[in-house]
Amino acid sequence: MNNIEFGFSLTGLVVYALQLLPNLVWIIKPPVNNVLTKNSSPHRLLNTCEQVFGILTVVGLILLIYKGNTTSNNSYLGLAILFLVGYYIAWIFYYRGVVSPWLLITGIAAMPPLYFFFAALWMNKFIVLVPCLIFGIVHIFITCATYLKTS
Repeated sequence: MNNIEFGFSLTGLVVYALQLLPNLVWIIKPPVNNVLTKNSSPHRLLNTCEQVFGILTVVGLILLIYKGNTTSNNSYLGLAILFLVGYYIAWIFYYRGVVSPWLLITGIAAMPPLYFFFAALWMNKFIVLVPCLIFGIVHIFITCATYLKTS
């Protein structure tokens, strides 16, 4: 914990901005079959938990600076890139009309937390792993509860 201080990480901002690109496209031109507008929990506590831990993850990536050894494990960067590319591919399918529950869960809900998790490891921001893990679990749970409902 002594190796972490508050500051501004341009790398953290870029990591966040890269994940945000599909959402910016969505704001400008929403897909025709936009089922993701229903992706929330009827339980306020779950939605709040998802939002708070998502924000803590992003804030940690951007505003925490690691002061220790600056060597990073590039395999973490490779995994982060892999999950980001998977996320982009899922969005391409979504825009083409594929709205299967498993695409929404694995591609659109699971990929961002996994991307942030491995980016945090690569950036040596181990403290960010806790809110990221909680965010990921809640985000995936809400998406599963929303799209895996049995009739």
